[in-house]
Amino acid sequence: MLSLRKREERPAAHKTLYLLKGILLFSILSLLLTNYTILNNLDFVYGSSGYTVITTTDAATNAPHNPKSVTAYWWPSAEDGGGLIGKIHAIQNPDDCASSTTKFLVWQSMKNNEKDTRGLTAWGHAGSTHLLHALSDGDQLEVSGSRILIADDQLWPMAKGCTHGPETRECYFEPLTKCKLSDVDPPTSSSSGGNSVVLNKNSDEYDRTVRTVYTSPNDIWFRITKRKYSWTGLPGTETDHSSIDITAAALAYYFRPREWLQKEIDGRIRASIPADLDPMRTVGVPIRRSDKCHGHTLKGSAAGELDCPPLEKYLDGVRSFLDFDPLIQ
Repeated sequence: MLSLRKREERPAAHKTLYLLKGILLFSILSLLLTNYTILNNLDFVYGSSGYTVITTTDAATNAPHNPKSVTAYWWPSAEDGGGLIGKIHAIQNPDDCASSTTKFLVWQSMKNNEKDTRGLTAWGHAGSTHLLHALSDGDQLEVSGSRILIADDQLWPMAKGCTHGPETRECYFEPLTKCKLSDVDPPTSSSSGGNSVVLNKNSDEYDRTVRTVYTSPNDIWFRITKRKYSWTGLPGTETDHSSIDITAAALAYYFRPREWLQKEIDGRIRASIPADLDPMRTVGVPIRRSDKCHGHTLKGSAAGELDCPPLEKYLDGVRSFLDFDPLIQ
């Protein structure tokens, strides 16, 4: 059932529910991307211990459903799962965070960050892209290796009112690293020397031997990494690997929900998706509403991005699929 009730404003009590809906959708996307190329070869990519497998069983036969269906999915294990996510975890969690050879990329909040209206998709894009910047050290890994991405401890606007921890990203998601802000060098200007530098723009070049690099608090954008696989140690060149795999791994690592949020997402998935759903006979349609649309009146959100079509347009599209494939349920 689709609810298209228009909300005139977003009460504080509903902020957590609103964010949970976004996290649910983004978590499903990350899981699907992560498993996109490995459904038939899990051991090769992540190792058999790298997943927590969640399945349902048929009440009559007690047999598990098709493990490739949407009723079986995995929370990738960063700590012991191996593969790309395990490699990210290993780099992000060194033995000695205080070592002079341990380098950092500190992701600074924007100035006036309380008014930062970016949505979950934008945060995921920024986080995964900053992560690849750190892992490749801005496409110059060969100079002195990877950096550790660490976020500052300022308010994360989407965590306002979160009751499960500090009002930062870590109220909902696992820390990016075990290292602490006390392990990094304090910021200094680029002209004063020392062990740190603050970028004017995130695309600026910098001395790769500097221990701590701070992103710009004035630049909402990020440095684009061209050699996305350089830090993995995998043989071959960029053209030998799929960019969707590295993007999926970076997103999945960034969006590792805390235990309480995993339980919330698990419950919502089971409540909203029938256990016997056959993905091959199902049409999924993302319907854009709320503050995505031009002319919305939601407070605290960015301006809309498009003219949202009426629901009937979506239904017409679904009916066209039925004309082509009557097996769709």
